[in-house]
This record gives sequence, C-alpha cells and structure tokens, in this order.
Amino acid sequence: MTDKDPGAEPEEVRGTESEAAADAAHEPGVGESIYPHTNTFYTTPKLNQGVPPDPVFIRILSGIEITIGVALFAGIIFGVMYQVLGRYFPAISWVGAGELALLSMIAMTFITTGYLVGRNGHIVLEMFDEMLAGTRLFVALRVISAVIMVATSLALAYEAWVKIETEWGRLSAAMHVPVGVLYIFALVGFVSAAIHSSFKIPYANRPERKLDIGEMEG
Repeated sequence: MTDKDPGAEPEEVRGTESEAAADAAHEPGVGESIYPHTNTFYTTPKLNQGVPPDPVFIRILSGIEITIGVALFAGIIFGVMYQVLGRYFPAISWVGAGELALLSMIAMTFITTGYLVGRNGHIVLEMFDEMLAGTRLFVALRVISAVIMVATSLALAYEAWVKIETEWGRLSAAMHVPVGVLYIFALVGFVSAAIHSSFKIPYANRPERKLDIGEMEG
C-alpha cells in the first residue's frame, strides 16, 4: 500500500484530460495553418547550399538593382513619415510627400523585377514541380518556363519603351515629374528579368537559387 498525495488528481481524470487535449490538437483548424511552410534564409540558413554561384555579370546587376531598390524604399519611408509629421505640424506639410512615396513604391516594384525573377521571388504556379522532380521532364519544364519568361519580359520591356515616349509629356500632379520616368524603371526591370531568365536556361539541370532575404539587407 502506497501513500498518495491528497491534492493529486485521480489517474483516470488525468488520462481523460490528456486524451481530450490530444484530440483537440488533431482537430482541423486547431494548431495547424492552412498555408504551407515557406523556406527563407532565416528558417533554413543553408537554403542555397550547393547552388552554383551566379556569374559575375549577374552578381553586379543584382547589386545595382538592390542598391536602387533600397534607395527607393527609403523614399517610401521618408514620404510616409513626412506625411505623418505634416498632420501634427501643418507648417512643414508638403503636398508632394505622398506622391514621392507612391512613385518610389511603383519604381521599386519595377526595378527589382529581375532580381526577384532570378531567385524565384516572383509569383509562380508550381503545379508539376514535385511530380516531375528528379526527371528529365523537370529539366524540360524549367527550360520551357524560362523561355516563356524571357519572351514575356521582352514584350513588357517593349511596351515600357513605347510608354516612355508617350507618357513623358504628362506630369505628376504635385512634384511635376514626367510619368515617363516610371517606365524607365519598368524598362530596366523587364530587361533585367529577361537576362536573369535567360541565364537559367543553361543551368536548368542544376539546383535553382531561392530568394535569400539576407542578401537584401542594406
């Protein structure tokens, strides 16, 4: 005969509670997310281990894009914060602050297109990747997708070139900046996307580089 703690719960009660907790954990929507796991440099530090290094030209191009992108991001922050200060201190308010933030956001979206395309940071429908992984059809799929991306990027670059001329005479409302300036960023971004995609074609049989957020730290 053993002594039991008077404050201890009966074993049957504890067993029932543990079973109830286990059942609740397996219920749909409890403790589980409907969104799949996303690998980044912070969740998987060796995310791009084994991936062949980019050519020197691609590294230089990516560095230029990220530098311009960081400067434009700073323009967004400055414009938004200046708007906030202008509400508390009307004397320093500037009508162009909001427009600066907006134009910087659009330009940053365009200029980082190539960088994101080269590292699978753009929107992709990976319908057959897992199904064909490790086969020659997977290599063919990557080549075909890269060729389509090159053709699409060149078509968009041509449209941006046309827009530069047609929209140059139209000025923004507050800062009076030619709207055609935005299409210069679009032209550079889409040409860069075509270059990044074309470099994927000869390396379609090798591991593909993923977006590394650590590379974008200023």
